[in-house]
Amino acid sequence: MDQRHQAFAHKPITRNHFEVPSRTSTFVFMHSETPSIPPTLSSSPRETYTEARKFRRVPVEFSCLFSADGPNEWSGTVVNLSREGCAIHSTRPVQQGDDLRVLIFPCANQTPIEVGVARVRWAANAQFGGEFMTLASRDATRLRDLLTLIGA
Repeated sequence: MDQRHQAFAHKPITRNHFEVPSRTSTFVFMHSETPSIPPTLSSSPRETYTEARKFRRVPVEFSCLFSADGPNEWSGTVVNLSREGCAIHSTRPVQQGDDLRVLIFPCANQTPIEVGVARVRWAANAQFGGEFMTLASRDATRLRDLLTLIGA
């Protein structure tokens, strides 16, 4: 063992710190005494750890179509879903505050779940989160049943 490695070999390991030499550098591992904040299930890059959700978001991969005012529709993939909203992956840019109509296709042979108005709450990195503002009673029931079926 060379002198550099010998010096590290005799360093004590303490409760909060220890060093591990390698050929080119030394890695120092530290332990913090402050408790870590548990991560939340979130798709939003802007959410904080303190935000609590009423309903758990469930990871999914459902095709969807969405549109703003006008005749154009764009496709996307719902990547998580709850009773009050979803996150959608799409290359179509949207802006925070936009109101969209969303059709969610849980299965190929089913009528889509229609969200009359989903307000964009955040948008970043080819994804955006929408809060369901208007959802017909039958679609709210279908959404609740779907989430129950997939374990939410």
